[in-house]
Amino acid sequence: MIENITVPDVLKDAIGNEKIVFLVKAKKEQPIRNCLSVIGFGVFWILVICLIFSGFVWELFSGECSTISIDGIQTEVCPDDLSPLKNLFIMFCVFLLPGIVTGLLGFFGLFKSGGYYIGTESRMIRYSWKKVTSFLWEDFTEDIEAFGDEQDGNLIFKLKTGVYITRNGKKVFSNTKINIGSIPYAFEIEAYCRNRIMKFAETKNSLSNNDHEKIKKVK
Repeated sequence: MIENITVPDVLKDAIGNEKIVFLVKAKKEQPIRNCLSVIGFGVFWILVICLIFSGFVWELFSGECSTISIDGIQTEVCPDDLSPLKNLFIMFCVFLLPGIVTGLLGFFGLFKSGGYYIGTESRMIRYSWKKVTSFLWEDFTEDIEAFGDEQDGNLIFKLKTGVYITRNGKKVFSNTKINIGSIPYAFEIEAYCRNRIMKFAETKNSLSNNDHEKIKKVK
């Protein structure tokens, strides 16, 4: 599970004397399917806004004049003079902007290179955008997703930390995710990580049960 790559010096310092179990360099910052989902949402948003806007000016596309309510006043607009629609066009562009930005973020995400990921017996270390971040195995949930193939796989981890978001009128907890795109040994790494996370969870539960037993005896 150790890819034949050069480890940056800053990572060597972060690892110290710990044994490296896996080492990979992600070709993508995000799995490609994540980027495609973002692009799809952006395109969907743009299409919906365009359809809504075209409903107001449909007759103009056929070269005919149209009567449109502007500021509560019925105004006739013709293809050779669209100046009365200035405010409507501005509003259209404002509503269109989120879809364009989202689509571009997804598109550029397809070409963003990922970081280095190193696994030791106690933690995962990430080096990306000249920043080293360390995650203890006990900080992860057991919810890990692995997909792709052996030489070009993807991993999505969930941390126990996150934020509350509103979904369907209810507040739900959204875990912080670590996305790793296009790496070798994805399924082997997933199995190792899951094993370490479960072992730390079992150890924590065992210690917690022992503490409860001691408290009962004291009482």
